[in-house]
Amino acid sequence: MAASCRVFRFVSTFRPPVIYHSVRTCSSSNRASKTTTELSGEERDQTKLSRDVRRLLRSVPFPVVVVTTAKHMTNPSSDNGYLRGVTCSSFTSVSLQPPIVSFCMNKPSRMHSLLVETQHCAVHILSKDQIHYSVHFATPVAEGQDQFQSVPHTLGYKGVPLITGAAAVLQCRAHQVHDIGDHHVWYGEVLDTSAEETLKEPLLYFARSYRSIGDEAFMNAFEDATLLFEDWTHEAHLRMAWNYIRLHGKESAVPKIQRGIKKFNEQNKEKVKRGYHETVTQFYIHAVSEAIQKMECPELTFEEFLVQNPHLMDPQLPLYYYSPDRLNSQDARVRFVPPDRQQLPSAS
Repeated sequence: MAASCRVFRFVSTFRPPVIYHSVRTCSSSNRASKTTTELSGEERDQTKLSRDVRRLLRSVPFPVVVVTTAKHMTNPSSDNGYLRGVTCSSFTSVSLQPPIVSFCMNKPSRMHSLLVETQHCAVHILSKDQIHYSVHFATPVAEGQDQFQSVPHTLGYKGVPLITGAAAVLQCRAHQVHDIGDHHVWYGEVLDTSAEETLKEPLLYFARSYRSIGDEAFMNAFEDATLLFEDWTHEAHLRMAWNYIRLHGKESAVPKIQRGIKKFNEQNKEKVKRGYHETVTQFYIHAVSEAIQKMECPELTFEEFLVQNPHLMDPQLPLYYYSPDRLNSQDARVRFVPPDRQQLPSAS
């Protein structure tokens, strides 16, 4: 969600020299950023209202659904098409006669464009033991990447993928779509339903502390080691560290991060190509902690945090501080070694 608050510029200490970026002090709307003096009284009131609504809704639980669709080149009954899914937390029933449900998509959205073309989808109400699917389908994917390779599924009406084990599934035909604010609001006419024989407790999003809705599900999946291996990316490492450091502080977060990475690696030892690296782990803990200290708005989401700190996604970042020989040494893998190119910035 973009911001409409004061913008200023600074040089972060924990990055290659002379790299500047804009910082948003709060997050509340999709209007272009303006300085405080440029905002009218009405705009300032709207900004505050949006922020207050966002804070209030954090105390309201929402059902978690995954919306899927498919574009098949030939036979819809074959698994040779373009299958896509996305996690939503804005699902609701609209009408029973005829049965119509709704869900929302952010703008812009590749999934929205695909739904416009296919006009069919399946809405999956996830059960509480399917947190890993909510994380998986909330993770952006590259064009052509198969989201369903590790997800058990069958094909339903028009070849739309149906995720196995969902608490309930509603197969829908597009009824209407409206552009409202920063979202596309879809209305789907329900054509068929299915549910597990044994009633399953649905998965609900409930934001607690400073964890956003997506972070709550992500951290549960990480701590339970149910996060899909293909979702354990560099960005996921940063997200995990960001959550632990914000909740517990750097000192208390360090052992949790170390144990969590080692546990996840052990659960996926057949897939892990490179094992645990102590110096790299400590380096990014330090980098994330330093960036958190510079945050002006404590309510930023992780996505907004990355927008403010794009240097954290730079794969070459450690090499601004370490020579390849030192970073790749066996000693650096088993214990933290200080950098030999430049000193790390101070971060408590």
